[in-house]
Parts: sequence; structure tokens; C-alpha cells
Amino acid sequence: MHFLIVRKADSDSEAGAPVTRELVDAMAAYCDELAVQGRFHAGEGLKPSRDGVRVHFTAGREPVLTDGPFAEAKELVAGFSVIEADSMDDAVAWVKGWPTEDANGHAEIELRPIGCPGGLSNFGDPAEDESGRTRYIVMLKANARSETDWNPGPEILGRMAEANRAGHEAGYLIAGNGLSSSRHARRVRFSKGQPQVFDGPFAEIKEMVAGFWVLRVDSLDDVIAWTRTYPFPDGDDARLEIRPLYDMEELLAPLA
Repeated sequence: MHFLIVRKADSDSEAGAPVTRELVDAMAAYCDELAVQGRFHAGEGLKPSRDGVRVHFTAGREPVLTDGPFAEAKELVAGFSVIEADSMDDAVAWVKGWPTEDANGHAEIELRPIGCPGGLSNFGDPAEDESGRTRYIVMLKANARSETDWNPGPEILGRMAEANRAGHEAGYLIAGNGLSSSRHARRVRFSKGQPQVFDGPFAEIKEMVAGFWVLRVDSLDDVIAWTRTYPFPDGDDARLEIRPLYDMEELLAPLA
């Protein structure tokens, strides 16, 4: 099974605080436990919400943009990983070992099983390459319907599959994953390095994520243009958050 490991934002991540050598070394050693087994598939950091936008649509799929930063820091996403584990319990056991160097031992992590409730295939790899183009994550925000593990049906799923295929073959849509509802999720909240586990579902539906795509394009305008035509399961009612991803050179620049 594949799981999305979401590191929730905090005041430091929202301020764009530079990473420390201690944190980089601790996270590298921690992730190596799964990487050597071929079960660590991605690990990405999101730039602060001040660099992002939220999108909703008017009639005719005209995008309406709200610039960041966004107020509800504790519900924002600061980073994500994709791992492989035998079960949710196994994934939680791994997360319980999260390095105390992160957030001074007060990190909050959400675990979500990866998989579209309708069976749409996940695809791609969000990792950076040598192109130099910025990577953006487009997060489809959850709603009451997605929290029921709603299946949009073969017509919509077929249009989504075709759009995914076309974008992936064109080279700009590099990854996409659907997520099951938060009733299948867990949260691990650390206090002074000690984990406490909470079972879903979770109440703050409007801040949760139902699925995401990663695009490698020249500008935010290119991402906005893509959202105008993509057949989201909620159609014109889709609510999106778009954030640029860090590249490794930029993330580690303070340590140079």
C-alpha cells in the first residue's frame, strides 16, 4: 500500500525559515530506513503559502484567484512524502520515529492512503529534473461529497484519465494521486518528541486535500491555464490551492 505523509505547516514553515544541517542530516538518516528497501518514493517541500494562490471558478470556468498567505497555518501543508507500507499501522509506526530536530519535537503529521475512490490510476514522479522549470503542486480541496469516498462515475473518470495521459505524455504533468477520505486517515501530533495518534475522520473538511497533481511548467500562469480545462470531478465547483515546490539546491542554499 502507498501512503501520503503530510507534514503540516507551522509558523516556521510559513515564514520560510531556513533548514538546519541537523535537520537535513536527521531527515536523511530517517528516510534512508525506507529508501534502502525501495519503499520511499517521494519527499517534497512546499514553499510558504505567501507564494501560493487559491482558485475557484465562476461561470465559464473563469478562475478567481486569492493570493496567499493564508491564515489557518496549522491546516496548511508544508511538505509531503510518498511511502510504501504493509498497512496504516505500519505507516504510523514509521511516522512515530519522526526526527525531533523537526519543529523542535512538535511536528504534526497526517497519513492518508493513496488511491482514488473511483479507481483512477495514480501516475508519475514529482521529483525535480534538469529542466530548470518550476514544479507546482495543485491540491484539490476536499468537500462533504469527497469525504464520503464519492465515485464520480466512468464518464468523468474517463475524461480525467485522458487528461492525465495527455499531460503526462506532453511532459508538463509529472504526477497525480487521488486520496481516500479522512475517515481512513491518521494524525500523529508530537509534543516534546512524544507522539500521540488520532484517528479520522477530521472536522476541518475545507482545509483537507482530496487529491493532487504536480506540474513542471514555466510559470504560475501556465498552471492557472491548465486548471481552466482540466476535468476536475467537481467541475466548476472545484476549489484548488497551488503552491510551488522547493528544489533541492534552493532548500539547501542556507547551508552552503
